[in-house]
Amino acid sequence: MSIREQQPEIEQEAGSELDAALAATDSALRQLDVAKGREKQLREQVNKLEKRLLEKEKELTGLQRELRARSELVGEFQRTLSWRVTKPLRAVRRLLVRP
Repeated sequence: MSIREQQPEIEQEAGSELDAALAATDSALRQLDVAKGREKQLREQVNKLEKRLLEKEKELTGLQRELRARSELVGEFQRTLSWRVTKPLRAVRRLLVRP
């Protein structure tokens, strides 16, 4: 069989391989599009979570500030003369009120 006689078979084989390569490329491009869409969703989710984290950190800072202020206020009360004078009364009350 001469090369000219084999040419249609070769072209058909090459065409089949080309079709398979094109189909594989199309499939890969579709998968890439899906992956890009998923990446976009994940980035948006990360951005939302980072924003929420910043809000919670600000809230925590405010609560810590409030706790320090209240602790200082309690300390001031406990250093007063009336608090120190009534300490024995509070101790007796605790003994009497115990279940």
